[in-house]
Amino acid sequence: MNKKIVCTIITKSYLAYARALATSLHEHNPDVKLYVLLADKIDGYFEPANEPFELIRLEELPDQQTVRRMCFYYTAFELCCALRGVLHQFIYENNLADLWLFLDSDILIYNSLEEIFQQLETTSILLNPHLVAPINNPNYDALEVRLLGSGVYNAGFLGIRRTDESKKFIDWFKQRLSQYAFQRRGEGEMNLLFVDQLWLNLAPTLFRDIKYLLHLGANVGYWSLISHPIYKEDNIYFINNQPVLFIHFTGWDISQPYIASRYLPLEKNTSIWEEIGNNYKNRLLDCGYEDCKKYPYAFSYFANQKKITPEIQYLYYKNIYLNSNDAYLKDLDPFENYEYLNKLKNKNKIDSFLRKIFRIYKYDYLNAKIAQKFPEPVKNEIFQKILRYFKK
Repeated sequence: MNKKIVCTIITKSYLAYARALATSLHEHNPDVKLYVLLADKIDGYFEPANEPFELIRLEELPDQQTVRRMCFYYTAFELCCALRGVLHQFIYENNLADLWLFLDSDILIYNSLEEIFQQLETTSILLNPHLVAPINNPNYDALEVRLLGSGVYNAGFLGIRRTDESKKFIDWFKQRLSQYAFQRRGEGEMNLLFVDQLWLNLAPTLFRDIKYLLHLGANVGYWSLISHPIYKEDNIYFINNQPVLFIHFTGWDISQPYIASRYLPLEKNTSIWEEIGNNYKNRLLDCGYEDCKKYPYAFSYFANQKKITPEIQYLYYKNIYLNSNDAYLKDLDPFENYEYLNKLKNKNKIDSFLRKIFRIYKYDYLNAKIAQKFPEPVKNEIFQKILRYFKK
């Protein structure tokens, strides 16, 4: 068993990011391994033995039926966030490490992580707040209001030490993310979700052994840079007199590497960021970015190669996974169930449209307007045409 490791989750189109993370980790922390969970299928696009990290396949995870369903009703991005609880369970149950850090794949290491591991020795769970002091910038509201909706803590970092308390956290985190890790404008409670990140808001009051990573040089992102720009001395990057440990490239675009993040006001971008961004771009290109970005996501299609749409994903989640009492239907592999789900989609489309039509009709009928212009037989004929159109 390794005493300490780093882990992340990717689809294979993000393989270059995982390679960049792995090589930068090895440069500054040669005794720390990177484990990568592939939320995808290899499908012959790369050879795991040749990668600078240890690969964990989806098939190795516990509770394969739940994982399979998650692969269906979550998008690729949602799945990479939703599987984090399962990944922590896998590391814990397989004794891969005593201490481990989860890092998003769009992170690059610039220094030793030993200080973070030392802090993790003293707690079960280590969270990283977006903000550690009020923002010293007239544009504070642009960020603070955003963070009120997206989360107090950045889920691109999470530290875990093997303890009974962290096991309780992992069990809770896994269960919540298996059902509620969406980033979509849905119905009801779906409007309140932001993948895994908002769940971390609840952790400090639910679990007792939690500390906070407050080092400004750790997990440097746009939320840090709005008050504290990076500078360079003796070939080392610093932020607020602390060495940069790792940078989180949230909102960064490889086609505009000189802009730190699309979420950051442009006036905060400096010549240092042009250097950092270009270096990251070149590293990604060296890691095969141009090829990897074209790798297809394995869970975009039914077994019959029909496209899985967000509408079908959500209908399956809501009508079968959450609310169906039909055990047989729940046990069916959704990827093999195109006919039923396509009928469900068409029925939902018709029902939704007709509800809208009848609401308009009822309103106009009560107001004695359209009712006078269109007698019942004509209205019925219109409705039948609508039905025939949607049944095609």
